[in-house]
Amino acid sequence: NGTIIVMDPRNGDILAMASYPSFDPNAYFNIENPELLRNPAIAEQYEPGSTFKVLTVAAALERGAITPAFTYNDQGSIDVGGVTIRNWDRQAHGAVDVTQMLVQSLNVGLATVSTRMGPTDFYQMMDGFGIGRLTGIDLAGEAGGTMHVPGDPDWSESQLGTNSFGQGVAVTPLQMLTSVSAIANGGLMMQPRVVHQIIDGERIFTSQPSALGRPISAETARIVTEMMVAVVPDGLDGPASVAGYTIAGKTGTAEI
Repeated sequence: NGTIIVMDPRNGDILAMASYPSFDPNAYFNIENPELLRNPAIAEQYEPGSTFKVLTVAAALERGAITPAFTYNDQGSIDVGGVTIRNWDRQAHGAVDVTQMLVQSLNVGLATVSTRMGPTDFYQMMDGFGIGRLTGIDLAGEAGGTMHVPGDPDWSESQLGTNSFGQGVAVTPLQMLTSVSAIANGGLMMQPRVVHQIIDGERIFTSQPSALGRPISAETARIVTEMMVAVVPDGLDGPASVAGYTIAGKTGTAEI
């Protein structure tokens, strides 16, 4: 199965939303599997995996925990809260800067960054990105995602490490898109919307764009965007390259 959403980050307009498997609305009463009636783009929660790393980097830059020139010595593993975190390739990468953390998608690097931030700054920033709460899109059935924070019975210190690279946290596809679109929109996060205009006879109601907040500054957004541009041609995301276009992206694979 899969879901694709296309959103204009400048105003939150949902330009396209499609999921597979789907159903024929003309044969509504012939649908045998009621699960097909759910819209996974807004109702299905999943662990985002490494796509989440761009939020962690943006948060750390915004809070001053790191600078774009920050480097660390990647030894292939790091202990956070009694749990050993390893890179996806189980390799040590030596001296690595922030851009290469994303290009090589290094779990150890992101866990290093989140522990430098500390739980207070990290979870405040993730809340600013809207993780763990509804976007408020004008569609029924939206799920809010799940992010445990210090003080919750299900939170442990190790999650400060694993959450940094998108594990132990659940989002919807729309939630993830909305938060990353803030990076594309100079730091301003817009509320997603499907309805642009309602026409009732001679009366016309036009919805106005609404901002959910500004989790990061325009400068932080610019820096992270440049890093995401480097990720596509230089990292694991090469097939996302499109001739003649500059693409900013990040792959993600999560464990269940």
